[in-house]
Amino acid sequence: MRPTLDNLLTQAYPADAASFGKALEAARQELARNQAVRRWRTQALWVFISTVAMVVLMASVLLVLEQMTLGMLLSKAPLFVLLWVTGAVCAWGALSPRGERLRAAGIVLSAVSAAALVLARGESHVEATLPGWVCSASHVAVGLGPLIVAVLALRSASFRPMRALVAGLSVGTTGALVGELACSQGRMHVMGYHLTAWAVIAGVEWAVSRTLKSRSFAP
Repeated sequence: MRPTLDNLLTQAYPADAASFGKALEAARQELARNQAVRRWRTQALWVFISTVAMVVLMASVLLVLEQMTLGMLLSKAPLFVLLWVTGAVCAWGALSPRGERLRAAGIVLSAVSAAALVLARGESHVEATLPGWVCSASHVAVGLGPLIVAVLALRSASFRPMRALVAGLSVGTTGALVGELACSQGRMHVMGYHLTAWAVIAGVEWAVSRTLKSRSFAP
């Protein structure tokens, strides 16, 4: 079996001509594959679209099942705009080669969005019929699709902790938005369960991205 370039690079540095020849041949084969490279802007757009698509799908289901009205949906428009701007900035910053400022802006926007989610809620006047952790679990579940998209996108660049974190924050807006659609509990519930799910998604994105090998060492 012909050794791969990765295997050769992990071996001890050889001094004989035969080993150099093997490394050169493996490098030529890697270059000959000519794999298509997607633009980072396209990948960032797909990460953002995946979160929007999931929220639109959940909103459509709730409207069809008459679990919410169009008026209720429109009343959430300011929060939706804020969270989608946050998700877009985080996705763009995560994939941008020179996105340090965008990543910092994404973290600030995420903090502002989290505060807005809590402050926009009043006291709960509806008795909870399900345990609070159900909200957290459902938020993580709806974020799994966008999470996979983000993980695959991040493999096209070298791993950076802040890059993975803001990608996770972008994905986490999915569950946060679904929570605005499907949950009417109060501030403490949002703080304890909705924001926890957002943090869990961001942590999972960071952990998974850290363990997977990048397909590229691009910045």
